[in-house]
Amino acid sequence: MLRWPLGFVAALVALVIAPAACGPAIDIQQSITVTDVISGYYDNGLKDGWNYLMPSVTFRLANSAAAKLTGLELTVAFWQEGKDGEWDSVLLQRIGDDTIPANGKSEAVTVRGTVGYRLEDVRNNLFTNSKFLDVTAKVFARRGGRIYPIGNVKLEHQILPHVRSGRP
Repeated sequence: MLRWPLGFVAALVALVIAPAACGPAIDIQQSITVTDVISGYYDNGLKDGWNYLMPSVTFRLANSAAAKLTGLELTVAFWQEGKDGEWDSVLLQRIGDDTIPANGKSEAVTVRGTVGYRLEDVRNNLFTNSKFLDVTAKVFARRGGRIYPIGNVKLEHQILPHVRSGRP
C-alpha cells in the first residue's frame, strides 16, 4: 500500500482549497479601479516647534466584475517625484468589511504615510519649500498570492486638517 507523507497531503489540500477561499476568479487589474479620491498632506500636528505633514489619500475601490470580491489586501506606496524607490508604504490587510459588492464600491479607505515633511515654517509654505517634492501614491492589490498594480494618485497640493480622536 502506498503511504503519502502527512505534510505532502496537507500541502495538496491547501493548494486545492486556497483559490476557493479567495472567492471567484476575477481579473483584478481589469475589474478593480481606484475612485472617489481625496488626497493631500495630513496635518499631523505641532511637536517641539515643528509642523508635521504626512502624505494622505482617501479612496474607494470600484468593482466592475459581476461577482463580489473578498480576500483583498492593499499596499499603498508613496513615491517622491524624481527619487528612486518608494519613500514609504502602508499595508492594509482588510478593507472595511472585506467585501466589495459586484458592480459596487468598497467603503472609503484612508491611508496616511508614516514618513512625511517636517517644517519649522507655517504649514501653508510646504509647497514652496525648497525641500518639497511632489508625491504619488501607488496602489497595489494582493489576492491569492499575486500582486496587481491598480492605480496611481498624484497627491493634491492641499493641507488636510488634523482630526482629533477620542474625548474632547
